[in-house]
Amino acid sequence: MSRPYLPPRHRWFHDAETHAASHPQTTFPHASWDRIRNETLTAAQYVCAICKGEGRECHEVWLYDDANAVATLVQFRILCGGCHQVVHLGRAVKYGNGRAALIHLCKLNGIGPKEGKEIYDRAMAEWKERNKRTWKMDVAKPLLERYPKLALLIEPASVSLEKNPPSQHP
Repeated sequence: MSRPYLPPRHRWFHDAETHAASHPQTTFPHASWDRIRNETLTAAQYVCAICKGEGRECHEVWLYDDANAVATLVQFRILCGGCHQVVHLGRAVKYGNGRAALIHLCKLNGIGPKEGKEIYDRAMAEWKERNKRTWKMDVAKPLLERYPKLALLIEPASVSLEKNPPSQHP
């Protein structure tokens, strides 16, 4: 099932792509993000990981350890614009694209608008709970080995939790 995946507010603008765009010289270099994006696009053959349509957007997949408040970057996936909006449905709603994203969510899952709204409401409830905490950021070891510059995203006292990223995580 495809579902919204809403990062806690604390994590907004603390991802590899945003760091590359806003801190090109001092933290995560834009060239490093370009390499990640291009390698992920090539590996995926420009196919969306969710709907199998044409994908051009590189999405960071984070695993949330709610018990320890650690967000671990575990994978990069290619998504089409519609599926990327579904995954970030909260952002889509905020910027006026919520209706289109909800329609796409329903289409992907073969459900009606009522069920789609229930999925969105559950995701928002989870997001609100996660926002009550401050999250540490970490990066899975396989990603650090392939892209050492991702270490710039790690916050002090973070611990790698995942050796093998999940294959079907949004």
